[in-house]
Amino acid sequence: MGGFVETYRGGVAAWECDAFGHLNIAFYGERFDDAARDLLERRAPGGRWRTLALDTSYHREFRAGEGFIIRSAVLDSSPQAIRIAHEAVAGGAATRTTLAEQVVLPLAPADGAVPAADALEWQRFPPLQWPAGAGPIPSGRDRVKPDETEAGRLRLSSCLHRFSNACLHVIEAVGMTHAYRQDAGRGFATFETRLAIDDPAAGAGDGLVVASEVVAVGRSSLAMLHRLAASRDGRALARFYQAGVHFDLAARRSAPWPDSLRDKARALVAAAR
Repeated sequence: MGGFVETYRGGVAAWECDAFGHLNIAFYGERFDDAARDLLERRAPGGRWRTLALDTSYHREFRAGEGFIIRSAVLDSSPQAIRIAHEAVAGGAATRTTLAEQVVLPLAPADGAVPAADALEWQRFPPLQWPAGAGPIPSGRDRVKPDETEAGRLRLSSCLHRFSNACLHVIEAVGMTHAYRQDAGRGFATFETRLAIDDPAAGAGDGLVVASEVVAVGRSSLAMLHRLAASRDGRALARFYQAGVHFDLAARRSAPWPDSLRDKARALVAAAR
């Protein structure tokens, strides 16, 4: 089989950028999901699929007005799961800026077939050990909107938007408040995310909650874990690991944590354990 094929070509709209001036992580996930559908539509027309996991590594930020391309390939394939590799590159450039690995579940493969794997070099994402239990930081509570579901399941992008908002509550819990960010000219830039979808069954009007915890803190980095659940019965819907850096908005690079914020973050790590 061949290697990567183009599965998306578009750009970054200003309204898709977050308060820190770069493409929001939820829109990366939305683009990769579109790319997977494009690839599978070509390889197995008529099939139906849903995402089980999406791991993403962000090497350079995309900003408003930038064009970019996604190329995708099948890493491995079986009736139980299909693993897809994605690489995003800036328009007109050959350098990878974002890499993603997506696992999809075949729901109704065309003619009972699944696409064959491609021959390509790819460094797999290492497995992640998910901590047990819900985190101590309340970071989301709302209800499912009618346009957020497909075939009785919460859309991937709907999960990711909630996790993106949850990140704001976590960084505020470590002292990175809106006032601090404005005065210090600081933001948060994500460099790795891991999404695992447990049970996406949801209907319009269903209540959702997100709980988060800080799992690691470094010189400028912070790693957190978010869990999305049904508010009525506590049923787990999805989990999301997110690692990023304290970010200098003028220089567009990481900046060391002030001691006071690092101490708060370390206290939250200890509390979660």
